Amino acid sequence: MRMAGEEKPGPGSTVISYEPEMAEIISTIEQSGTGTPEHIAIVAEPMTGRSTMVAEIRRLYGDRVYYLPLEFVVRESDLPDFASLPYDIILIDNCQFLSTRRIGGFSVIDSFLRTQISSKKLFITTWNTFSWQYLSSVIHLDSYFPKRIILGRIDTPVLRDVIKARYKPGEITFLDEGIAERSMFFSIVHPKVNLPFMDDEITVPWIKLNFTVMIRKLPHHKRVIISVEDIIFEKINRIAGGNPGVAILLWDESLHDNTISFANIKEKSYSMSLNTNESFILATIVSMETLHENDLAAIAGSEMDFKKIVYRLVQQGLVHDCNGYYSVEPFALVPVIDYLKKTRRLW
Repeated sequence: MRMAGEEKPGPGSTVISYEPEMAEIISTIEQSGTGTPEHIAIVAEPMTGRSTMVAEIRRLYGDRVYYLPLEFVVRESDLPDFASLPYDIILIDNCQFLSTRRIGGFSVIDSFLRTQISSKKLFITTWNTFSWQYLSSVIHLDSYFPKRIILGRIDTPVLRDVIKARYKPGEITFLDEGIAERSMFFSIVHPKVNLPFMDDEITVPWIKLNFTVMIRKLPHHKRVIISVEDIIFEKINRIAGGNPGVAILLWDESLHDNTISFANIKEKSYSMSLNTNESFILATIVSMETLHENDLAAIAGSEMDFKKIVYRLVQQGLVHDCNGYYSVEPFALVPVIDYLKKTRRLW
């Protein structure tokens, strides 16, 4: 586990797509020290921007921040004595590793929360969405964090800004090879909504008809021209399901010599039919993002042959095994989440 002080914030960076959320965090930090701290929870699905937010906080407030990135399920002895640290901001990344879904799996998080509520320091924490929702239902985790920053999936114009910020104007060439207009009659957007009896906003996928694309079918003198660039970004974001991390990986895979074409953007298909144990293990990996085989074995318990289960998940291209650490394959992430939601393993 890397501890604070081993890394220093990198050179200047900007947050493109989550500016309002970053502004809210900055406002909370600037007001800290004037009373009871408003502890912050940054909640997001895998690959949707937590790392970007953490990097920006460290860039802006590095001298005040004790940074603790959790990389595996921790024991209470792995955590420092927060009260003795000479920092007024405690930034803990990947807090889903503070607990596990097994007997005795809440002891560390219970101890951590008791420490947090008695501290005058400001705690900024990041959480996997699905662990957060589960823990909020079971131990009312959300009540410990007055300031909750929910990072949702993004829409195509925002993705375009995120990716193009990495290049100089005119550096990328967009080719129209393989464009099929019928695939562009709709797109998926991700508006934030408030549901009854819920304090937090949630992101709800919604089909948006692309009337401008339909208009292209009109006689020539009535047509609206849609740029190849817009169509390419729309395809990337549709495949990525609005997940910016997945979209950037797909962009990088499709880009060759600073040139990208519609035809080079490949969509992978996944056919999932999982039994109860396989769904449970897959949902556990999604909720924790990366799990060592020892932790996964402890969660699975003696009644499951977890090695056989993860072998099947790896063979289906759903899970990646990196020296005993298991995570969901990036391009399978959105289909896996959608499948587990439909089967009520995630919510």
